[in-house]
This record gives sequence, structure tokens and C-alpha cells, in this order.
Amino acid sequence: MLSKSYGLLNFLNRSHGPAFRHGVGAAAWAGTLAVTGRPSIATLVRHQFVDDETKYAFRLAGWVLRRGWPKVETVTDDFFDFTQGAEPADLDALEGFIRVRRQALPEHLWRADDLFVRAARIHAQLDAGATDVEDLRRDFAARADELLPLISAAHGTADDGPGEREGDFSVDDAKTALADLAAALPVDEWGWYVISGTFLGIVREGGFLSHDYDIDVGVTFDPEHPEVTDAMIAALGRSPRFVVKKVDDAQSVVEVAPGRLAVRRSLALVKLIHENGINVDVFVHHRERDVLWHGSSIHQWENSVFDLADYELAGVRVLGPADADRYLTENYGDWRTPVTEFNCTTGTPNLVITRSFRSVALFLTRLAHFSHGDPAEYEKLRATLVADGLLRDDDGVLRLARDI
Repeated sequence: MLSKSYGLLNFLNRSHGPAFRHGVGAAAWAGTLAVTGRPSIATLVRHQFVDDETKYAFRLAGWVLRRGWPKVETVTDDFFDFTQGAEPADLDALEGFIRVRRQALPEHLWRADDLFVRAARIHAQLDAGATDVEDLRRDFAARADELLPLISAAHGTADDGPGEREGDFSVDDAKTALADLAAALPVDEWGWYVISGTFLGIVREGGFLSHDYDIDVGVTFDPEHPEVTDAMIAALGRSPRFVVKKVDDAQSVVEVAPGRLAVRRSLALVKLIHENGINVDVFVHHRERDVLWHGSSIHQWENSVFDLADYELAGVRVLGPADADRYLTENYGDWRTPVTEFNCTTGTPNLVITRSFRSVALFLTRLAHFSHGDPAEYEKLRATLVADGLLRDDDGVLRLARDI
């Protein structure tokens, strides 16, 4: 089984040539068809490779291998949304595949997968302009409440896992990527700042963390001048050193009228890939009263509004939160004690569950996996979901307290 490493992620993040994309895509199509018997799923996997979404394509292919008859654990990676990019016909095929595999899989796994498909159906309807999805919403809640009794307590002991990860992050590649980012976006002009693990490295280690995977930076969205963010993305697109791999929205489902829902979107993440393979995540921060939040289509993290101060990282002048201790404590709690394996779901006290059906499905999937293999992480996530109000504890049995 492969273990997560910087070298592996560097390969998956890179852009690949047509021969690789089409060749591996064709092989993946044939393999997926052999495992699932469903051309729609095979085509979904192939398209991800052809579109140069190599990382997601391998994750999706790995999910097929784990759930299908080979039952091969290529990598421990069940914490992702395998329905991304799926059209309604693809969702039908995925649902059918899960249904056929029920007898061969632990119940908590296939029920968690089934919940993902139902979340994707709701979002597909909302994206198509529907506002009345009450039947789908009730079905989603009912399926969640069928899953939750199976994962209301931790079972067994912690898996051995891959062991302690070596510090294999390429500091030289990170230095180059940071210098090129500063050249593409001069900090005095664009006002970007380092955040999260990259900022932790500056404060605690005086440089990049040896166990990191990427570079995290932030910009603050100006609602009166949204064109500034568009101009920033355009400037990054003109850089010969970076590829703008993905522009992601934060998605929250809101009730616009009794029984009527809509998806509210806010620009959240610009994912860059440097020519050397380093991933740079540019998180767009939004201010709401005294809170500055950032996230993705699934996660959201909240910080107290912070001022910026000058720092230096790898010889490059950068900005970062002026009150480093407050910021890092909000993000990590005990930030002074190093860890080599970090989970952004259970290791961040400032996590807020995004109000979307996809997010709910993902967090319940994570809880399901932790419940059968990682008691410590299970208890932390369970407490988070109950405290957030997503779940309630009815005499030891978890129930869905809200769906969004």
C-alpha cells in the first residue's frame, strides 16, 4: 500500500503530457469497466486522466479498486468526494455499483458511500435551478439516520497505519515556488500573506516545515472591489512558472423561503501548481463582522480578524498575522508541539462545518472510517460534530440534528 508523501503528491500535482494522459486514461477505462461493469463510471475515470486531473483520477480509481471485487488498498484515502464531475447518469451508475457491492462491504462503508451519492443528487438539482428538493432532503436525512447507529461508538483499536512519515518536503522546491509567487504577485501590490502550516513553519521553525506538503497563502476579498481578485487570478495565469489548476468556491445551502433552498457561492481557493510540482493554495478570506473565514467546497475555518506584519521566509519578504500566538492557537491549539501527521478535520479547533449536503456526507464518512480503526480521531470528530449542532446524542446513539 502506498503511503502519502511529498514525492507522490508532487508527481500527482504535475501536469502530464498527452501520451501519459490518454494512455493511462485508456488503461484506467478498461480496468474500471472490468471492476464495475459500468461504462459510465469507466468514462468518468478516463475523463479525469485526459483532463489532467491526475490526482483526483488516481483517487477515484483507488476508490473503485477498494469497493470492487479486487478489494485492493492502494492507499488509505477514503476521505474524498468520489462524485465530483458526475452527471446524473454517472450518479445512477455509482449508486448501482454500490448496491451490487453491499453484500461484500461492511455496512457502514456502503451506507456512507450511498449518502455521498444522495448528497450529489441534491446539489445537482440545486445547480440546475431547482429550489424544492424536500423529497430528496428527507431521503438524505433518513439515510443518514440509518448510518449513524452503526457509527455511534468506536469499534476495535487503532490501525498501525503507515508509521511516522519522514520529513521529505523539498525545501529547495518550496523556496523557488515562493520566490516565483512573489515575482508574479508583488506583496506590496497584492497584499497576500502566509497562513496555516506555512505560517506555523515561520514562527516555530524559522522556515518551511519538513513534513509539509504545500505552501498556504491568503488574500482578503474586498466585496466593494471583486475585480481585484479576478485580476489576481489573471496575473497568476500569465506567470510562466505556475498553472492555475483549480478555482474553487465555498458552497453553502441556504433557505431562501420556507421549503426553498439555493446554493450560495463565494470564491474560496485558487490552486496553483508550480513547474517543479509544488502546490500553492491561495485561500480567499472573507470577513463577516469580527470573523475572517476561509475554506473550500467542504471545509471552513474561522479566525479572529487579524492585522498583518512583515516576516521573512526563505529570503523572501512576506506578510503574516501580527498576533502569531493568537492565530496559531486558534488554528492548532498547542502549536508549539510538532506533529508529523496532521488531519485538517480533527486537528483544527477553528473548523466550522459547511452548510451543504456534500459537506455533511463527507464528515459522516470520516466519522464512519474513524469509528472502525482510529478511536482517538473518532472521539475528537464526534465531539466536534455534536458541538457544531450537526449531530445529537440520544442516549449514546447519534442522530442527525440538522442536514445543513
